[in-house]
Amino acid sequence: MSNISSTKTIFFQKAIINWGKGNFSDFPWRQSGNKWHLLVAEIMLQRTRAEQVIPEYLKFIDKYKSPHDYIMDSYYNPFASLGLSWRHDILKDLCRILKNKSIPESKTDLLKLPGVGDYVAAAYRSLHLNVRDYIIDSNIVRLYSRFFGFSSDGELRRKKWLKDFADNLTPIKNFRRFNYGLIDYTRTICKVKPLCNGCVIRKKCLFNNNT
Repeated sequence: MSNISSTKTIFFQKAIINWGKGNFSDFPWRQSGNKWHLLVAEIMLQRTRAEQVIPEYLKFIDKYKSPHDYIMDSYYNPFASLGLSWRHDILKDLCRILKNKSIPESKTDLLKLPGVGDYVAAAYRSLHLNVRDYIIDSNIVRLYSRFFGFSSDGELRRKKWLKDFADNLTPIKNFRRFNYGLIDYTRTICKVKPLCNGCVIRKKCLFNNNT
């Protein structure tokens, strides 16, 4: 994707950041300072609608103040209502590791933890630790492919060239605002059925200009 102009890149970055400032979704995990709860929130949110996660997250933070508390409760599965019951066992394994140690901050160490993949590690670092990292999920891939004009499939988010592309597109300074903007924009505007009439980047979007 080296043929994309710097002008278009800067336009995209600024538009997403500016839109995000006025359309920030104030979910409960975005106001927490508890790193344990924040890591669990990102695990819950992976491939799950944020609106579905809210009630389970609120129950979770009320019941489990620490990884030890979660280990001690063998009955309640916070992932059952999300249709992801299997994540319960993964979170148990994660808690056994974290009950006696702090959550690591390096991406390499985070990726060694059960239930933590590229998206969870990047989201946790960039959104909650304020450490620059790029985020990629299927929604963001959809936005990138539409706006910049490349074909997309279910495996694209795993391709190295796309990871490099996303890394280069992520601002050096305003990466946190940019990443929040991406998440909220793909959830509310550039959905599977996009709301192109309300899109702030449509004038340079190849998808909009070709439909």
